[in-house]
Amino acid sequence: MEAKSKVNYSFIFMGMVIIFALFTTIKVATHSIFWMDDKIAGLFSHVPGSVIPFFIQLTEMGDKKGIGVVAILMLIWLLVKKRNYLGAAVFALSIAIGNEISKLLKDYFARPRPDLEHLVNVKSYSFPSGHAMVGMTVYFLMAYLLIESTVSKTAKIIIGACAAILLLLIGASRIILHVHYPSDVLGGYALGYIWVSISIILYNYFKKKKIK
Repeated sequence: MEAKSKVNYSFIFMGMVIIFALFTTIKVATHSIFWMDDKIAGLFSHVPGSVIPFFIQLTEMGDKKGIGVVAILMLIWLLVKKRNYLGAAVFALSIAIGNEISKLLKDYFARPRPDLEHLVNVKSYSFPSGHAMVGMTVYFLMAYLLIESTVSKTAKIIIGACAAILLLLIGASRIILHVHYPSDVLGGYALGYIWVSISIILYNYFKKKKIK
């Protein structure tokens, strides 16, 4: 009964994420105004200038170089330490495909960046936030694989909490640095969560097939 309840909750949550992803993509496609963009951006406007350098460094954890370094280290750990070749393959393919999906969506929606002074260099369109979408894929899947190989419940909680905090800070940095609307970041989170969930489902499916 308990296991069934957990499964139902996961489906409900996924349904909510899919609905939100559809909501944001439709609103962006129809050039509608998001109330969250003004409200949330207004809250971040009070961030003191003294912490901007911190967020500039932090946002690099979600760009190509940051993702690349983290991905390589994770792949080395999976291949050399854990001998988890399936996990390494799913991890690498999920990041590569997720990044391409993010680029295709940006070009399709072609949403302009916020009309503010950008505090870091940007070249692509605004929706969805690649840092949020690809970051969700990388850090969520990485946390999942680390938790899977961890016995300690405390360590599992710490890994999950660290991944969640890092993702939230990366997303916040894109708003604080004036390169994304809050809806870009939240939409990116939703799309990234859908993609990483598909990756985890495929990982578990092939892992079971391998065991059999």
